[in-house]
Amino acid sequence: MIVGVDNGLDGGLVAISRHTGGIIDKTIMPTLPRLGKREVDTRRVYEWLMALETPFLFAIEEPLHHARSSQAVRSMAISFGKLLGLAESRQWDVSCVSVHKWQRALLGMLPKGQTKQAAFKKAVELAPDECWRKSKRATKPHDGLIDGFLIAHYLFIKTVGNS
Repeated sequence: MIVGVDNGLDGGLVAISRHTGGIIDKTIMPTLPRLGKREVDTRRVYEWLMALETPFLFAIEEPLHHARSSQAVRSMAISFGKLLGLAESRQWDVSCVSVHKWQRALLGMLPKGQTKQAAFKKAVELAPDECWRKSKRATKPHDGLIDGFLIAHYLFIKTVGNS
């Protein structure tokens, strides 16, 4: 199994089969309040992963070195650090994936501002029967689930191609 992780606070985790690339399970990134802000809830991430009861490759998106604000950079770095620390302390097989690499491989070269639309289109192409909303009541696709799926699929392609 490959677990793709979009590690943002509005991110997601998607587990896919190493053999078929099919979706096994998915969840939005669990968070908890801390000092008036939100942080990734690593305990709930751990519990979700352990409930899957199978060995996995943890494919986590690296944080960007720049963002709209220093707060966004800080938040992404904290989330990445917490998840990477969880993975390393449990001796999981980890692959850090650059956003530029997975997007270029799966979406191609796109003008700025078009990656979300292209990612949704690619996710629907790869998993046409999947619902990409975070809940039944939600009306829009959840970018974190889509990105988590595409990160996992990027590693799936890399590992199948090297088999």
